[in-house]
Amino acid sequence: MIKALPVKKIRYLEESAKKIGLSERILIENASSNLSAIIDSLNIGKKICVVSGWGNNGADALACARKLSAKNYKVHVIILNEKDFNAEVKFQKEILEKIKIPVYLIGPENIKEFKKLIKASDFILDGILGIGAHGGLSNFLKKIIRDINESAKKIVSCDVPSGLSADSGNKLGEAVRADYTITFIAPKPGFFKNCGKTLCGKIYVADIGISKDILKKFKA
Repeated sequence: MIKALPVKKIRYLEESAKKIGLSERILIENASSNLSAIIDSLNIGKKICVVSGWGNNGADALACARKLSAKNYKVHVIILNEKDFNAEVKFQKEILEKIKIPVYLIGPENIKEFKKLIKASDFILDGILGIGAHGGLSNFLKKIIRDINESAKKIVSCDVPSGLSADSGNKLGEAVRADYTITFIAPKPGFFKNCGKTLCGKIYVADIGISKDILKKFKA
C-alpha cells in the first residue's frame, strides 16, 4: 500500500517539481494525461460530464476533458463560476472552446440548469475542489454537490472528492460521494479517516510526470 502524504508534504513535492523546471502548466498536462488514461481503463461509459471549479483542480479536469475527447469520448463541460477563474482554468477553457467541446457556465443565477446538464452522461468527472479546500462551503457548492450525489451517475473524483478535507477526512459541509478517486502523487490521510473512508470509492494513484521518489531526493 502506498503511504499517505499530508497536504503540506504534497505541496512541498509540487514545489520541488517546479524548481526542477516543470511549470504549473506542464504539471497539469502530465497529471491530466495520467488521469485520462486511468479513466479510460475503468470502462464506465463513453459519455462524460466534466464539472470543473475555478482553481487548479478544475484545470486538471478540463485538460482531461480534452484528452478524453481525443479518445472518442462524448464530452461536455460545466465550469462553476461562483468565483473568478484562475489563469490555468482560463487557458484550458479557451482551448476547449476553440476545439468546439461544449462548455457551460453555471453560477448561482442559473443553478437550476445544472441537473439537466449532468443527465446527458454516463459518468461525471468531479474537478470542483482540490486538496487545498478548507472552511465551510457556500450554499451554491453544497447544492451542486448534492445534485451530483443524487444523479445516479458513476462519479470519478480528481485528486480528492470535492468537499472532503484531504487531511482530516471530514466534510466541509457537503462532499462528493465518489465511486473512484484518482489522486496525484500519493493518497491523502483523509481518505482513510472519518467520512473519507466511505466517500472515496476505489482509489487510484497517478503521478504528475515525475516520481515522488525523485522529488523527495531533490534538494532545491
